[in-house]
Amino acid sequence: MPKISVIVPVYNVENYLRQCLDSIIAQTFSDIEIICVNDGSEDSSRAILETYSQKDNRIKIIDKENGGLSSARNAGMKIAEGEFISFIDSDDWVNSEMLEKLYKNIMALNTDISICAVNLYDETLKKNDSANPYFSLGYFDETFDNRAFSYEDVKPFLTDVCVMAWNKLYRKSFLDRVDAKFPDGLIFEDGPFFFSIFFKTQRISIVRDILYNYRINREGSIVQKGGNKFLDIIDAVELMFNSIKDLPFFDEIKNEFYIKKADDIIYRYELIGFWEKRKFSKKLRAKKFLFDDKIFDFDYIENKAPYTYRNIFGIKDKSNILKYKYNKFHRKFMLKVMQILYTEEGIYYFKYRKLVFKLKKRAALYDVWYENDRINFILFSFIKFGFKFEYSKLERSFK
Repeated sequence: MPKISVIVPVYNVENYLRQCLDSIIAQTFSDIEIICVNDGSEDSSRAILETYSQKDNRIKIIDKENGGLSSARNAGMKIAEGEFISFIDSDDWVNSEMLEKLYKNIMALNTDISICAVNLYDETLKKNDSANPYFSLGYFDETFDNRAFSYEDVKPFLTDVCVMAWNKLYRKSFLDRVDAKFPDGLIFEDGPFFFSIFFKTQRISIVRDILYNYRINREGSIVQKGGNKFLDIIDAVELMFNSIKDLPFFDEIKNEFYIKKADDIIYRYELIGFWEKRKFSKKLRAKKFLFDDKIFDFDYIENKAPYTYRNIFGIKDKSNILKYKYNKFHRKFMLKVMQILYTEEGIYYFKYRKLVFKLKKRAALYDVWYENDRINFILFSFIKFGFKFEYSKLERSFK
């Protein structure tokens, strides 16, 4: 029996599958089985799997009708024989020492889950980002190194713990004991899965090394397509809420949880079309817990995150069209500023009504904040003969 079962869901990834499989085959920890679940691929992915299985007898292929990522992972778990389980997405790739380092960590500290740091690779921009604290374990200070900890220890930053399934090694006996399953049919499955198991163990550990490469902005990715499937974010948030509502410290974390997950909902809402928005709004209204002031402190939420508060209620109730349009403008403005921060040098133009804004992408520093119903924006930039300070205040009153 292998020590580790590596589960690889495969669906229409012919351009990336070889890199993924090569990185798994090259692992320095070789006592593994590689379970590739072909989830009804319509491209050449199945043929690629067959070619690799003939070269490496550790590769096992499961064929099934298309049912989504959750069903593919669940199918892999059913036949996994390893003492530990790892999930690797077929459009990503891993460092050659990933499984060895996670295995040594989980064995040395006798934990149920071991988590490693992640590099983000932007497929569109062809750039790496290993500084994002959510993925690089930046929220874990040095006191978490070389020891087992529990979910109580991460209470101050619980909503900033990376929930993704693939940067972790799991003890299979633990997953079996808690009857771990991914929610079938949802595309935002990682959060509900992680929250359903995270609070059922007292033994978790981390490896700070960047061992997993996560591909973002990939053409054809389901999270890029949007559409009706983006409504799944509402169900995913409800499942996560159900996992935390009975925690002894729920009252301490509930409002921060609300802000974080409401932002996730708003982000997906802004990416879908007009008709999907109507369905989205209807589905959101049906989730009564999201608007229950007996559960959440909405005065705190409005003061801490006014944009989040007004947008989530704006989606729920579209009767105030002016409020919705203002929030939409603010959202677009902030997105444009973030684009300026994270793209190449040059000049960026964007327009609101008759006003045209011109910003230098190569500015030394941008600072944007939202306060008292107004957007404040500061730009520091270098010019030919010295340092120039520019300050502008965009005052679009919400009231």
